[in-house]
Amino acid sequence: MYLVARCPSCGRLMMANTANKTRACPHCAHRAELVGLRVLGRAKTIQEAVALIQSLKEQQGDAEWEPRFKKFKA
Repeated sequence: MYLVARCPSCGRLMMANTANKTRACPHCAHRAELVGLRVLGRAKTIQEAVALIQSLKEQQGDAEWEPRFKKFKA
């Protein structure tokens, strides 16, 4: 089984296999424990999980995520 959740670091969508305990975000490489993630959806197959992510992206429009902090110039 697969789950779809947001990365706690960057806020972008990621998919994880529930057979594992942790997952590295493919966008920012942050490693998160699956137990602590807010699950947005579940799927039996990887194809269903990909379709779920595409559906969530369509619902959100082009603005998939917003950073949690503002970048500043040094």
